[in-house]
Amino acid sequence: MKELTKETKARFERLKELYSSAVLAAEGNRERLSQHMEQYLGSDSIDGSPERAGVVRNITYELIESEINADIPVPKVDTSCYSAEREQNARAIERLSSAVRSRLPFEELNDRDERYTYIYGGSVFYVEWDSNQTDNAGEGGVRVHLLSPMDFIPQPSIESVEDMEYCFLHFTTTRAELMSKYGVAEEELALAECEYLADLDDPMGDAVAVILAFYRDGQGQVGKFVFSGELVLSDIEGYYKRKTAVCRECGRQLQSCDCALPDPYYIDGNSEKVRLPDGSEATIPYYVPRDFPIVVRKNTIGDGLLLGGSDCERIRPQQQAINKVESRILQKLLRAGVTPVMPEGTAVSLNNTVFGQVIKTRPGESMASYGTIDTTPDIKQDVEEADRLYDQAKRVLGISDALQGLDAATSESGYARQLKISRASSRLETKKRMKHLAYCKIYELIFKHYLAFADEPRRFAYRDTFGRMHFTEFNRYDFIECDRRGNYYYDDSYLFTVDVNADDQYQSETLWEINLTNLERGTLGDRESPYTLMRYWQLQDKARFPYARENVEYFQDIINRGAAGLVNVEEPPAADITPTVTGGAES
Repeated sequence: MKELTKETKARFERLKELYSSAVLAAEGNRERLSQHMEQYLGSDSIDGSPERAGVVRNITYELIESEINADIPVPKVDTSCYSAEREQNARAIERLSSAVRSRLPFEELNDRDERYTYIYGGSVFYVEWDSNQTDNAGEGGVRVHLLSPMDFIPQPSIESVEDMEYCFLHFTTTRAELMSKYGVAEEELALAECEYLADLDDPMGDAVAVILAFYRDGQGQVGKFVFSGELVLSDIEGYYKRKTAVCRECGRQLQSCDCALPDPYYIDGNSEKVRLPDGSEATIPYYVPRDFPIVVRKNTIGDGLLLGGSDCERIRPQQQAINKVESRILQKLLRAGVTPVMPEGTAVSLNNTVFGQVIKTRPGESMASYGTIDTTPDIKQDVEEADRLYDQAKRVLGISDALQGLDAATSESGYARQLKISRASSRLETKKRMKHLAYCKIYELIFKHYLAFADEPRRFAYRDTFGRMHFTEFNRYDFIECDRRGNYYYDDSYLFTVDVNADDQYQSETLWEINLTNLERGTLGDRESPYTLMRYWQLQDKARFPYARENVEYFQDIINRGAAGLVNVEEPPAADITPTVTGGAES
């Protein structure tokens, strides 16, 4: 690697000092986070005692798993100042965010995010622009990473990422990755920080720790610094600024350089020439985001807490108590038994393999001389106490039998059960709102990254409310606005929310039943009309009903033939080809 500049060395020393202080300040919190994960995994430790629980009834795992929500919030974007063009741009942002949401493995991210949030009290998303991504539309794209709060080292005493001057992310990678991604020479690998937790037996193993530092400079611009141990891997002062490669020898941009061995360095690109809708050209400053590329999802709001309150911490007293009670039940049962009572001199033979021993009476001796003492203890009160503690933990978290599906043996419809569960989970609504807030920030960061770096228009396919496929595009040049002074700029003043009425917020079976009910009640129109039936199957197709797409095509063909005068679409189709629309969720 090249010799570090004086500025980079000074920045490295300063960030190392801040990192050490932040790690020290977070030490107590990290211990609590580790304790929460151990509790979720079923730890048998007892607070304040060296003894271990004989039995672990893991109510923490059971209750947290009951809270897991597979729904991924659907983006919804509004304009801060209405115009037809801005409204069209808002829809383009929605479709861009939805396309990225569909392309990235958000199902996997959501699965881990849900557990991290309830266990630790929060989770951490990291959004970055990956220039190595390519598709048919252009180069570069957004990547979203999910990190455990254990790998996020914040600025001490600051409650929100927006207010931080610096923060750190911890990643584990390999020595080979350092060489390929950052150009580290093999002889320099000894300077990297070994990931001891990953390889205790081999401190010079392959796993190494990489620290990403984000900071704000004197102008409020975001910088990024990457290091491992004493090894500097990357130093980017203006993280979001466009970089232009320039040859040190001739001073020209690298693509126009004629040098045999160009020695490139990078300078900030401050502006670009853009062709405006009227055909004229204008020089416009590049769009530069000013946010850290990090989003923290909180479980619930807590005073003085970067993360929210942990569900593990809330029910730890009940988990500890129930482990003690269950251990006591086990001890009682292990000591229980039936003890025989026999006269003195009784001969006992140990040759019965079924019962272990046989008691033989003496000649003329009455069986009444023998008996038993049952020492089986009464554990009824212990069981009742364990159940009482379990109910306490459920009430603390706001979890009901309906949410857990324990009242499934009912005759009510699926839609009615969905409403019942929704009402029962009203105490969990705050957690859902915190999830929505985090995804709003994620979608906003996705938009800002494309506004800053996507030079080519990006095309996306989407399906409208009638089930028809369309193509749209996101073009960052559509967001150019002109202020009162005649200066052009990129407009990022859009309001991000989530669509709480989107289909993803409901189970498919529930939507099937709602659609069928609407058809039967006539709210979609005359149910004998092909137009109504096609609309019904379009809705079912959107709700992923089996073979709905084939039915949409069937009724579309009938309508097309009616338009051509081949059939009378006002008459119902023949009985032998009318699709069955009764059955809903039970189909």
